[in-house]
Amino acid sequence: MRLGIPKLDELLGEIEPGSIILISTVGDVGMDLVIQTLKGNSAGKAILVTPRLEKQLKNVPGLENSVYFALGRDFGPQELFKVTHLMKELPYQELIGVLFLQPLLVFHPPITVYRFLSELADIAISRNFVLMTIIDKRLLDERTLAMFEELSTYVIDITEVVEGFRITRGIRIKKSPGSITGFYRLDIEDGSINIGEPLE
Repeated sequence: MRLGIPKLDELLGEIEPGSIILISTVGDVGMDLVIQTLKGNSAGKAILVTPRLEKQLKNVPGLENSVYFALGRDFGPQELFKVTHLMKELPYQELIGVLFLQPLLVFHPPITVYRFLSELADIAISRNFVLMTIIDKRLLDERTLAMFEELSTYVIDITEVVEGFRITRGIRIKKSPGSITGFYRLDIEDGSINIGEPLE
């Protein structure tokens, strides 16, 4: 599988089914990357979201045929169990599963979210689909973030440096079966991702 973002695909290479991709970001900066990946792939899409995010994504052209698992308002343990059960019931096909971890980290301790992701990762490996997760690294300390990274096959790290009125974004491959990279300039314009030259 390819993500559909040329420079990122060049850096990552072919992504094998059963891979876990962690996008470690700041705020919602990684959302455009996820949306572009989903729009650029013909694989089935199963997306775990809040009701608000489900409504937003359903209005994005190219995502109409996705399967949405909308968590209830309380994000209780029974909701997490329901999601893992539904993921196990999905038909065997080429599939991208997407999990937004930020809302879960607001309502659950990081270890509970880690265990939930670990269970979904096991399902992805056994059913041979790609699981893409996005996490705001500001919500975790370094040790806990390292646990999430260790669970992943690929880690795409996005940074944002603010200097006065200027924002510089960078993206790197922090973990990969192939190789890791330094930071490249990341520009997002009208929802389109552009990865430019290496940052010094």
